[in-house]
Amino acid sequence: MCNFEIESKGETIYITTPYNPNFVAKVKRTGAKWDGASKRWHTDARNIEIVRGIMREVYGRDDSTQETVSVRIILNRALGIYGAPIVLFGKTVASASGRDSGARLGEGVAFERGAANSGGSVKNWTTRISENSIIVLHDVPKQAVAEKLNWEDDMGTFEIINNDKVDQDALRAEKDRLLARIAEIDSLLN
Repeated sequence: MCNFEIESKGETIYITTPYNPNFVAKVKRTGAKWDGASKRWHTDARNIEIVRGIMREVYGRDDSTQETVSVRIILNRALGIYGAPIVLFGKTVASASGRDSGARLGEGVAFERGAANSGGSVKNWTTRISENSIIVLHDVPKQAVAEKLNWEDDMGTFEIINNDKVDQDALRAEKDRLLARIAEIDSLLN
């Protein structure tokens, strides 16, 4: 599963998320800059809650530990988007990079029926998913499903197919992050 992380270093925060052009456009509005060496965004630490809000808006989650579920989607129509990935419940399902590139599936995505591909014209290429596809998305934030993030009811139907998985490693990482933040707050108060 891809990391969602905000690391605080003094007056700067470093942000790690999966690629999403909507996130890129929005995080740049906080003054964030891309650091190619570490492959993450950085911005003023005072913008941390703004960045978390953008993460929740785009991905349906932020850097805190999230309850995740698997979702089975039955599409009753084809999906297509020009020049960008197809994102459902804040999760990239498929992304193309050009008319003839084909489409790469996002992490934790499986097709039971149907397929993702690319199309359109050379200048106006699309990422597409065929009509009547059945898709399973793993590690979807439960809150994003509850809010129907990036979902339109005329697309088809969806159901949660499991919700009893607890990610022990994620909980430990969240605990460590919170303890480090508490230590940082204690030092600032003293």
